[in-house]
Amino acid sequence: MAKQHWGFNVNSIDTGVRPQDDFYSYANGGWLKANTIPLDESRWGTFTMLRVKTEHQLKEILSDILKNLPAGKVGKAYTKGSPEQLIGDFYRSAADMKKRNALGSRPLAPWLKEIHAIKTQKDLQRVIGLFHSVGIVVPWDFCIDQDSKNSGRYLLHLMQDGIGLPEREYYLSDAPEQKRVREAYIQHIERILTLSGMKKPDVVNAVSVVMKIETMLARASMKKEDTRDAEKVYHKRTVSQLKKEVPEIAWEPYFMRMGAGRIHEVIVAQPEFLKVVGKMLTTIPLSEWQVYLEWHITNSCSSLLSDAFGRAAFDFYGKVLTGSGKRRAPWRRALGSVNGNLGEALGKLYVQHHFPQGAKRRMELLVADLFAAYEKRIKALDWMLPSTKKKALQKLRAMNKKIGYPTKFENYRGVTIRPDDFFGNTFRAQAYEHKKAMRRLHKPVDKKEWLMTPQTVNAYCHFNLNEIVFPAAILQAPFFDKDADDAVNYGAIGAVIGHEITHGFDDQGCKFDGRGNMSPWWSKKDAERFGTKAKVVVKQFNEYVAAPGVHVNGQLTLGENIADLGGASIAFDAYLERLKKTDREDIDGFTPEQRFFLGFAQAERELARPEFTKMQALTDPHSVAYTRVNGPLSNLESFYKAFDVKKGDTLYREPNKRAKIW
Repeated sequence: MAKQHWGFNVNSIDTGVRPQDDFYSYANGGWLKANTIPLDESRWGTFTMLRVKTEHQLKEILSDILKNLPAGKVGKAYTKGSPEQLIGDFYRSAADMKKRNALGSRPLAPWLKEIHAIKTQKDLQRVIGLFHSVGIVVPWDFCIDQDSKNSGRYLLHLMQDGIGLPEREYYLSDAPEQKRVREAYIQHIERILTLSGMKKPDVVNAVSVVMKIETMLARASMKKEDTRDAEKVYHKRTVSQLKKEVPEIAWEPYFMRMGAGRIHEVIVAQPEFLKVVGKMLTTIPLSEWQVYLEWHITNSCSSLLSDAFGRAAFDFYGKVLTGSGKRRAPWRRALGSVNGNLGEALGKLYVQHHFPQGAKRRMELLVADLFAAYEKRIKALDWMLPSTKKKALQKLRAMNKKIGYPTKFENYRGVTIRPDDFFGNTFRAQAYEHKKAMRRLHKPVDKKEWLMTPQTVNAYCHFNLNEIVFPAAILQAPFFDKDADDAVNYGAIGAVIGHEITHGFDDQGCKFDGRGNMSPWWSKKDAERFGTKAKVVVKQFNEYVAAPGVHVNGQLTLGENIADLGGASIAFDAYLERLKKTDREDIDGFTPEQRFFLGFAQAERELARPEFTKMQALTDPHSVAYTRVNGPLSNLESFYKAFDVKKGDTLYREPNKRAKIW
């Protein structure tokens, strides 16, 4: 008899596909055929559906808040500065399209005035610093983060940026997809600047200037494959050294304006890029920099202005880049603004309503099982020397686990949020975050801080903190279901846990020790063996086709692919240990081992539009959906045994060609 609920719907299976040939399509094919992508989405699958479910949960919370906010007034039903007042009034301001349409592009006026007043290099650099203080990072980017070689302190990091397309090759490559997007971007620049009131001859000139400057920045930018290499983006400089390398930029005044104060050292991710920017600042006419800055402030703020600007932004960033058919509903857009600017205020209410303590306790047990399995794996490695294993175990045991939500939520003290000033609310919230970041420079590292809100359907591993983090929202079905079969839970959330642990030991995470410092803790022989094993993964994924004419980039996706492989391996081991404590049983004709892999495949199922798939393959370190299932499973002996995979089957790989690292 079929079990009514075990966490996997057998109707999702496509019995016309052999699991030995294409397990992704076998496990998910029925679901893929029965579903379509909603018009307002670029993809539709486990992650996206859970994100939409979470949005509806948040909408209910918002609805209750809005009932107690008097129309057209600052919310007097709540204390000023309380999460409810901040959230409710921010949402009301975002949703007030009548007011936003009446204002048009007028909120930009003070910023355009600053740009038009530029007469000298000093003026130009002052405005750049002003932009940076509210999150508009052109022509370079910055952040406050830990020093990767001294993780107990924060330093200012300087990085490449300043372009409006997803990455450098969209400017430099004439491959069909990059060319298509680039041509559409030119039309997008014309449309946005025309909406802003710029006259046609000036718009034509502006397009030429913007593309010239951004192409120069793209050409100077580090390739995407290299940007994820922790060693290649770590270049510590004293301020004196920085002034010598890039003398065109008045660094000390810039740091003071940013609120960093007097600092002595910085981390430069791409030194050559900054050198080019320095030369560009003094060789490109100020009038052209004014055009470039006007474009970026207008484009960056288009979602904060009238409906006409919002539609124009969607037509490029939504339709062209991701293939979405229509804009999301107004309430979803307004909610997204609240989430993006007051995320922890909303998150505090979210966990009160939607994250029971029982879920946290069960998750803690699952995490403990995964760590125990990982420890056994490390001890049994046949390619790592005992001395290195000892250090790997020390790192594993020192890894911190954060589950659900932070112990202390951001209070946004001092941020003024009004129900009638969406543009101002956004800039005040951004300024608050900027000041908060700058204050870190003079404080100890905050090991309790979260980089994701509780309502985020995702998880992460932080190398410098040596921690893994699982927000509350991902701890829902089908990733984690207290009523589901253990096999499905271990195949889904278990693999996610294993994935994040493995990031601490992937091709970049392995460069960091148990204290979060980038320092060599491997023997030379171990490093060489690891490199050889990683090349097997790169070669395998380079062979996958993401979309016609676009392959998966094995080097760009290496870290995620290693994490997927490790996650599935360790989660399966942990499940087998769990299985020893429970009775074995078949459900709907599937063994416990088979159900584990069905849960694993279900967690990655996804329909995606061709435009989105191409952009993902060209820019994202995550591989496309089907390869995240078939790729790791084709390397696992446990999968071969569960589904009787043999030579001649499509997923079969010769033993000497199977990737096995952790």
